[in-house]
Amino acid sequence: MIFYNFAKYLMWILFHLIYRVEVVGTENIPKDEGVIICPNHFAFGDPVVVGITCPRQVRYMAKKELFKNPFVRIILKGLGAYPVKRGEADLNAIKMTLKLLKDKKIVGLFPEGTRVKTGKFGQANPGVAMLSIKSGKAVIPTLITGSYRLFSKIKVQYGQPIDFTKYKKEKMTNDDYFELSQMVIQKLYELKGE
Repeated sequence: MIFYNFAKYLMWILFHLIYRVEVVGTENIPKDEGVIICPNHFAFGDPVVVGITCPRQVRYMAKKELFKNPFVRIILKGLGAYPVKRGEADLNAIKMTLKLLKDKKIVGLFPEGTRVKTGKFGQANPGVAMLSIKSGKAVIPTLITGSYRLFSKIKVQYGQPIDFTKYKKEKMTNDDYFELSQMVIQKLYELKGE
């Protein structure tokens, strides 16, 4: 946690020196409860800007390959990241996410699963609703707008929490999870004013 706080402070200074950072809606983030933060993802700086604007630590999944490098592994673990095998259902990553949420931590999850550089939003993965329902924790759609050009404005908007548990039925299918997860994308469009 000491390393995380130090890195957050350092990046906060750096980002405020080279960008104009605006934050809206931090009151939507619970102070002492597990929650899933779902930001759109269009640039490498997105996890950092969410990390420095969220009042609490955000834990992210990072692709397993990054953990092969010992130096990178130490940094990622210090930041609270944990490995995930991309392109498959990684049960260890799912269990870790559910444990973190049960322990009242914040998990950052990009709903589209990867960067989308087109300026539009992609489709959300079914895992968003699945993790929310299985953990009983809400999802906070989070919109990042702007560009990472020098001295440009970056705005982070934390939206109203979505409670997916109210949509739970006796037997949930992957299609059910997929359909529910699209609500996050819809909320991102609403936050963007489209």
